[in-house]
Amino acid sequence: MLAAANIARLERQMQISATENMTWIFGQTQIEALNLAAALSDGAEDDLIQLRFDLLVSRLNLLRDGPQWRFLQEAGLAEGLMGWRAGLLALDPARGGDRGALAAHVTALSTALRAKASRVMAREWQIQSERLDRLGQMHLLALAAILGALLAGATLAALLIDRERRLVRAELDRARAERLERDLNVERTVSDGYRRLTDLIAHQVRTPLAVIDSAMHRLTRPGKPPTLEVIRAKAEVSRDAVARLVRLTDTALLMARADRGAIAPELARHDLAGIAAMAIEDVQSLRGSQQGGHLRFQASNQPVHAHCDPLLTQEILFNLLTNALLYAAPGGDIEVIPAFVDEAAVCDICDRGPGMTQPERDSAFDNFARGAAHRDLPGSGLGLPLARHLARLQGGDVTLLPREQGGLIARLILPAGVAA
Repeated sequence: MLAAANIARLERQMQISATENMTWIFGQTQIEALNLAAALSDGAEDDLIQLRFDLLVSRLNLLRDGPQWRFLQEAGLAEGLMGWRAGLLALDPARGGDRGALAAHVTALSTALRAKASRVMAREWQIQSERLDRLGQMHLLALAAILGALLAGATLAALLIDRERRLVRAELDRARAERLERDLNVERTVSDGYRRLTDLIAHQVRTPLAVIDSAMHRLTRPGKPPTLEVIRAKAEVSRDAVARLVRLTDTALLMARADRGAIAPELARHDLAGIAAMAIEDVQSLRGSQQGGHLRFQASNQPVHAHCDPLLTQEILFNLLTNALLYAAPGGDIEVIPAFVDEAAVCDICDRGPGMTQPERDSAFDNFARGAAHRDLPGSGLGLPLARHLARLQGGDVTLLPREQGGLIARLILPAGVAA
């Protein structure tokens, strides 16, 4: 900016104007002196002589009053000029000045102006040359400043590009780290699932197999053949054990299908009470002697229709009913109540068992979750997670609520079925 301002200032100084150019001023003054001398030598009329006299005086006044006087002083050329002017004014024709003396004075003035004019021209050219040198220096300075700015800009651009490259690399590294962390979490989850599945097999599969093996050993041991009553009892025990194994296998396979998104529900308007009744029949047909509690169905005063998949809904209710029977007090009633709640179709399964604490209810829907007090009871820890997963596939949910005076309410929530 400073270099540009200096260049502009020097360029303005380099401009040649009629009021500042000394060569032009001296030339005009000389011309007027010669014109006055010619008028005097030719014996011109007084008016013409007076006009030429006034013009010459005006040129001298311009030299004295204009910016040229400082130039003449700095160049050492101002001495004598005002003396010539004073002598000229003393011979003013309007005041009766002697024409002969005036002619001689004007001739001498013309000679003096001619001598100074060459010195003025030399001095002016010297000044112009110095200005051109400074202008060239300013141009070089401006060029250097421009080159410096370009270099600084290029350096800054390189730094910004490098910074952006580093940011992109850091973002890629962060994304890779997040992806690696997610993969590790998935791997941990899978590994934990395998571990829990191993525990499940160790605790839940081994027991039915041991029961079947014991029954077969009893029926096939040497000695007196078993009675018909013993055969029937051992067959019933084996049948219950096989049913538990089949149910456990079906649950694990269905959960695996749900985890990989291989279940596509077929949704339509269905009677939720009818589905609940069929689930109760399935549970009762497979109940073992160890299970306690009585299932009691409470029909609603009005039909309860849900927008759902009947097979998946029956599977949900089967799991909830099995859990209720498993944990209910022996001989206690388990109520199955379909109804409408807050414009949704629900089916509550209410027991009077030991219930669950809030932390237990919060973790009940985790895969393989089992309460510490119930680890010895049969079960896979997949029933509730599977029930919730299947319910959410249908736009619903499964929740656990504490029951007044003890027990638990397992609630299936589904979208209400709207009549077509």
